[in-house]
Amino acid sequence: REKPMRLVLIVEAQADADAASILADRVFIEGDADWIDAETLPDLRQWTGIEPQTPYTRWMGLGSLATQHRIRAHGRGLGPDGAAARKALLLVIQAHTQDDDIEAAVVVRDMDNQPERRVSMDAARAELADRLPFQVAIAAPDPKREAWILLGYEPQNDQEKTLLVNECKRLGFDPVTGPERLRGDRRRSANQKDRDMKLVIERLTQGEYDRERQCLATTRLSILRARGQLTGLTDYLNEIEARLLPLLDPSV
Repeated sequence: REKPMRLVLIVEAQADADAASILADRVFIEGDADWIDAETLPDLRQWTGIEPQTPYTRWMGLGSLATQHRIRAHGRGLGPDGAAARKALLLVIQAHTQDDDIEAAVVVRDMDNQPERRVSMDAARAELADRLPFQVAIAAPDPKREAWILLGYEPQNDQEKTLLVNECKRLGFDPVTGPERLRGDRRRSANQKDRDMKLVIERLTQGEYDRERQCLATTRLSILRARGQLTGLTDYLNEIEARLLPLLDPSV
């Protein structure tokens, strides 16, 4: 391959792009392929948006892109998330006609305790299956990406051990092993506000975004898989392993 293959990211925000790409890269590097490591990976893949000069494409920008490229995506019967996923995939299909280095699309969408969102995104992928010249992996954090951060939180020093102990006392349970018990949205009462996962993460990481990234970048994948059954994380790691990792095989 003369150029790295393009992996197109469709996300809500930069943090989602970071999480999805960090985890996928780890599956690539830590898999059974002995020719892939941290040094060779940049030559094998490139994370971009639908437009090659962008690092990712945001869901909220799909409408203007579709208008610009004269794509009409009805999405009837798929629900709002399925319709958006269908529009995203049609845009990537069109982009692929201009650049066959596009080998996959990774669509990332918070579920917000609405599992039907994942169902509708799966339906959009299945409906377009015969037209897709690339792989599609779905990342569906439930309720939000922040749950995945908590799953990877492992205290690095005595201060962080104390922070986690205090958080467990405050909540009445361990947010690292049970982030699905937290709330993904803000509530008015003091009790419910304490369970806002964004606030829990802010307290545990002391507001350091690099510490958030570290939770996904360094915690063993086996731990993330074991903890991530209820939050969509295990499903995402499995999709990357099954759908995207084989793309890096030079013999294929």
